[in-house]
Amino acid sequence: MNQLTEKKNIMNRLSIFTAAILACFTMSLRAQNGDVSRPIQFRLPVESYVRNYVEPRLSAWMQWDRYEESSAQYRERVSDENKKQHISGWEQEALALYKNKYAESSGWKQFRIDGAYDPDNETVLIHSDRFGKFAVNVPRGAAARQFVEYFDSLRVDSADFYISGNTVGLDRITFVLPLTGERFDYNSRELRSYTDLNIAYEQGPVDLSLDDTARPSQVIGRNTVVMGASDVDAGIPQTAAIHDDLYVSIIGNENYLYESRTRFSANDARIFYEYCRRTLGVPASNIFIREDATFGDMIKSMQFLSDASKAKNGNIRIVYYYSGHGMSDLKENSMYLIPVDGSSVSLQVAIKGETLYNELAAMNALSATVFLDACFSGKSSEGLMAALVDGGGIEVVPREESLRGNLVVFSATSEAEIAYPYEEKQHRMFTYFLLKRLQDTKGNTTYYDLANYVINNVKSHAFDINKKMQTPKVQYPHNITDEWKAWKLTKR
Repeated sequence: MNQLTEKKNIMNRLSIFTAAILACFTMSLRAQNGDVSRPIQFRLPVESYVRNYVEPRLSAWMQWDRYEESSAQYRERVSDENKKQHISGWEQEALALYKNKYAESSGWKQFRIDGAYDPDNETVLIHSDRFGKFAVNVPRGAAARQFVEYFDSLRVDSADFYISGNTVGLDRITFVLPLTGERFDYNSRELRSYTDLNIAYEQGPVDLSLDDTARPSQVIGRNTVVMGASDVDAGIPQTAAIHDDLYVSIIGNENYLYESRTRFSANDARIFYEYCRRTLGVPASNIFIREDATFGDMIKSMQFLSDASKAKNGNIRIVYYYSGHGMSDLKENSMYLIPVDGSSVSLQVAIKGETLYNELAAMNALSATVFLDACFSGKSSEGLMAALVDGGGIEVVPREESLRGNLVVFSATSEAEIAYPYEEKQHRMFTYFLLKRLQDTKGNTTYYDLANYVINNVKSHAFDINKKMQTPKVQYPHNITDEWKAWKLTKR
């Protein structure tokens, strides 16, 4: 292999090395149900910065000076092991420089206190437009009083960041009292709870999980601070009936590697699962559920339903539920569901809506129902998706796919609208009203009634809260124009 070919191969593999080293810097906080949120991940071209730093150094290192070393010495010097070590070292240097530049660009006067001091957890809730909300430990007593009273004059010290994919979040920061020099630390690895005691919330458990991809010396805490359960999360109706002819796949994609995080999609999936089990009487063995589903997981979710239909000779009813990011192809306007390891920039690793609908129809089940809590315009309540950032923010109107078979699709939005979260209820708005109708009717609602309830309530509340339109819609093929209206999830 000549030197030029070898260099091209190395350049092609560089993105893989870069993705691997960036994954080691992933330190994400989860606040599934609470007001203490994940840091807002400010999108910057991290990978481009790293690549631009590494590639010229790699190119120079790969040069062979025949006057200084023999061909055997050259091959030994540029061995695969040495190349990996050098690339890793340069990537570490690039990331350190990147974080320093990011720190220099940050306005450290942006922080403000959000809510009253929490004496039970000994925490103060801090808000930042760039980094979101986080709880800082401040012991009760004079220190807490001074921290609150003199917050505007506090000094910021020891700020550091975590890098995940192409996003940056706040890893740790120290606030220093100007008079006494007393220091108060925030660390994303530590579990902190905050409760606003002026509101009568139903306090739930704090869930701590460990991230195995963290650096060996670190244990990364993922915070779940429950500020009170939504009304649809409690009092889920219970049925004695068993509907073993109903098979369900549930996907809740929240923590994306290359896109902004969605709000409450994981909770959407968990609670929809509970309604399937308790209210609709679906056996657990009949349900496929994944939070933060990869492309492979989403393929499995469809295969699960296909295998069930084959095993039961089509004598089953199918439900496919999805909450997460969607996107439309910028050329054809075809809609796609984005797995957590996918990107709106590269839709080859995504589930095409047309493919999903055709495969569900081809299963020849008694009925197939899809609930999509996603939008496909490239916009979201969390900001523009990467494809639109790269494409100058061009708005995309998704193409309406044609349907066939016994398939009905409930979608959260129409045309280029955004699918909004319902912050107060800790769900996405479409899913909240879907669950609310199942709760109020104990699951005994026709599709026509369900559609009217969800459409009218989402439209009204989205406008009241966001001053924007969000109009859910129902799609169905012509052969069941009237039939679908009488369908129920409890029976067909």
